[in-house]
Amino acid sequence: MSDTKSAYSDASRHYVEDVVPSSPKEQERYQRAKEREARHNDDWLERSVNINDITDKFTPGAIGRKKGYKIKYVGKDYIVLADMIAGYLRIIDKHAGGFVTLDGKVSKNDKETHFKIRKRKDM
Repeated sequence: MSDTKSAYSDASRHYVEDVVPSSPKEQERYQRAKEREARHNDDWLERSVNINDITDKFTPGAIGRKKGYKIKYVGKDYIVLADMIAGYLRIIDKHAGGFVTLDGKVSKNDKETHFKIRKRKDM
C-alpha cells in the first residue's frame, strides 16, 4: 500500500504556505479554488475517499507530479488529479477521455466524479 497521503499533504502544505503568498497569480487561483470548495464541499464530502486506496486502485506505483495547484498520478489506464487547495480528487479514464466514478464508469455528472480527500485521522 502506498503512502500517497503523506506526499500529497506535504505538497499541499508547501503550495499553500510558500507558493501562494509569494505570487499574485497563485493567490487568485487559491481564492477561486476556495470559493469552488465552499460551493461544492458538502457534495464532495458525501463521497470522501482515502487517496492511498484510490491511487493504489487506479494508478498503482505512480509517483505524483505537481502540475500547478494539482498533483497528477498517471497510470496505465487512469490519471488521478488531486487538488492541493480544495482537497478533492478526480479520476480520468485515459482511453475513454472522461471522468469516472469509483467503479471506473465514465460519467458526465460532476457530483459523481468529485471525491473529497479524507484527512489522515479519518482514514
